Amino acid sequence: MEAVEILNSILEPSNQRQISESQIMLILDALAGAQDPTLVSRFPAVLALCARRDIELSSQKLLGRYWESSAKRQNLEKLLFISAELFRRLEVPAPRALPQIADSLRNRHADLASAKEVQLAGGPRVAVTDLAAALKHVAGAPGQAPGEAEKPAAAGQRRAWSPNLPVLLELLFSEKQKELVFKRLKGQPMTKTEREYYSRVVKKKLAAIADAEMQEVAALLGGPGNRSPAGAASR
Repeated sequence: MEAVEILNSILEPSNQRQISESQIMLILDALAGAQDPTLVSRFPAVLALCARRDIELSSQKLLGRYWESSAKRQNLEKLLFISAELFRRLEVPAPRALPQIADSLRNRHADLASAKEVQLAGGPRVAVTDLAAALKHVAGAPGQAPGEAEKPAAAGQRRAWSPNLPVLLELLFSEKQKELVFKRLKGQPMTKTEREYYSRVVKKKLAAIADAEMQEVAALLGGPGNRSPAGAASR
């Protein structure tokens, strides 16, 4: 499964999957720093998930960690502003606080309201039409429930390890964290320091990500011993 499809799976309605505010913030922050424009285009779709789950956006939690001049903050501001504009144009219910956040950013990013592309600092150029398409896909067409066209996998069917798991890890994990994930997957020995760091940081981060494949990784790696699952992804 491609990283884009993995991200899309997060957006599918599910009565069994609960996504918290902190998980949403993690995903939005990662998308604002992604280098793949197709991934970045899912930004407003994730915001639509906030509206669906009645999660209120926090300007402080999204933007407050960064200096106003930082590239990450500039990217977040641009994506929040253009997303609010798309929610308005498409008449899609926006998550709570998004219109207020966009109003506070208008003086700096008003030119994006008529732009055809969004140029991210140190990142890709993303077409506004792609952002709009991702939002419409998740919001659903008139008379169609969001995600109605998507067919869930058969109950009990176990997905094979994705050959593109490294792409998703690239989005959310540092190089050292990825190295430890693959060591664990392959059953390779780790030093005491690596084991402690894995348990304290990496394992918790895996478990926090609301994605079916990543949850499977977290559950598998959380068990005792350094098991090497059949079909594990190789780097």
